[in-house]
Amino acid sequence: MVKIKTCNMSSFSKTSAFIVIVCFLLLSGCFPDKASKTREHTENAISISLSQDAQYLLIAHSQGYVELRTTDTDQLIAKWQHDETPGSGVIASDFSANGLVVTAEQGNLALYSIKDKKILYFWSLDDIRDIKLSSDGEFALVSSRDKSGQYPLYRIVYFHLRTGGIKYAFYHDDIVSSVALSEDGRYALSGSDDTKARLWDLQTGELKYTWPHVSKISKVQLSADGRYAMTSAAGEGIYIWDTESGKKIRRLNKIRATVAAAMFSEDSKTIATGYSREELILWDIKTGAKLMSRKPARRYFWQSSLANITTLAFSDDYLISVTSRGIMQFWKLPTH
Repeated sequence: MVKIKTCNMSSFSKTSAFIVIVCFLLLSGCFPDKASKTREHTENAISISLSQDAQYLLIAHSQGYVELRTTDTDQLIAKWQHDETPGSGVIASDFSANGLVVTAEQGNLALYSIKDKKILYFWSLDDIRDIKLSSDGEFALVSSRDKSGQYPLYRIVYFHLRTGGIKYAFYHDDIVSSVALSEDGRYALSGSDDTKARLWDLQTGELKYTWPHVSKISKVQLSADGRYAMTSAAGEGIYIWDTESGKKIRRLNKIRATVAAAMFSEDSKTIATGYSREELILWDIKTGAKLMSRKPARRYFWQSSLANITTLAFSDDYLISVTSRGIMQFWKLPTH
């Protein structure tokens, strides 16, 4: 007689269920890297940005208004809205070093004073895509389109916020998706769907360098001292350029995910990049080495769609990240 060995189905079922649950949680990103602090904001924001000193967080709500909050205590500092037109909302924003905030909808922009708690200036521009504010709050670098002629022109304008005058207009052959300003006011950088990144001299208004890529440019950034430029295109990874010579310093590891946010450290020794696949990486510019890699938390472990890392900032010994689902986290920086 052949004996058939039976198994304990109850035990087997429990083990199988445990394995399935663990696998599900792992795949869903429920076990993120440990952050020093995590805070949840609205998951329905149109855009979110951090000030360079990481003191303030600006949240643009889908209802059309923006909230200015402190990053350390989450205190609500101010709340404002451009207008009450249905479907309107702030798509981009930036901070100056002297307490000013610029907020942009697709057809207009406003300069807000944190000290005075009011909008100082309000201007209209066509088809705004991205915006950066000069360190002194005098100028905004705006990606827009000139629709005055027969054919719309893709451009960035260096816009004087007190007078509404355009000091410079710089052009591309397609949509300008990302712009950057150096903190010292020397350079402007633009990245376009025409696959080119261009460095502009703000002292002369002249084109300094053009850096061609294979794909559309997703993100550009400049170091505070204007020494380095960062460009990234889909599927090409990250390039670091010398703004004086125009030469490529290095290409950081090729990562297929799109770079959604980037920030140089104040000493220009490292750069943090945030991706569309819920990952942030800290790079050593001199060696190209990965110094830190983190997976931010998800709001709900069962969410299947990834969240972009929309903004990054350095604060003392921490790197702060915010995802498009409103999760802000503080990450302890590695010691060298």
